[in-house]
Amino acid sequence: MRNDLGSAVAWAAVALLSVALPLTASAQGATARAQMRALQQTHWISEGSAHPRHVIYVFMDANCPYCHRLWLALKPYYRSGLQVRDILVGVISASSPGKAAAIFDATDPAAALRLNEARWGREVDPGGGITPVAHPSAKDLRELAHNEALMQAFGFDGTPGLVLADAQGKVYALGGVPPRRDLGQVVATAGVPPQAAHSSEKH
Repeated sequence: MRNDLGSAVAWAAVALLSVALPLTASAQGATARAQMRALQQTHWISEGSAHPRHVIYVFMDANCPYCHRLWLALKPYYRSGLQVRDILVGVISASSPGKAAAIFDATDPAAALRLNEARWGREVDPGGGITPVAHPSAKDLRELAHNEALMQAFGFDGTPGLVLADAQGKVYALGGVPPRRDLGQVVATAGVPPQAAHSSEKH
């Protein structure tokens, strides 16, 4: 599965945030809240601020070059209170599930994800720099299938996919890498979702 969303999503000039949730106006509130709860209850890996003022969920693949570009672009915002919650899928290439499993199964998944990104493109296998697990466990494959289904529920057919809620609880789903000039507004719009303290980042 390749990333076609970077060029396909039109970024709104006024608010920059393009709502990608395929919901009707009457159902959007309840459905979006239910989807956000599903995000919070899935297994994500956090990076950035330990006491966030802004939270963005990112569907990512360990081999996705656009995800790597987004990872680099978001790092400077950690200082301003951004926490990124990465949700791994394995859709880009044959080694993607194995690399996701290597991150899942690491003693410190966040450190393993950082290793994957820091060593990007340095290995024989193109993409992320972590060594893939040869035979991912059934548990890891179920986790990846769950994450991919959730990604598709938000309307994404490629990575990265960003999900955030503003201070009023309105949910936004953004496909691809936001233009650098708009990224600060994306971060500023993101609030901390209700019940965030009850979420789990442990695989």
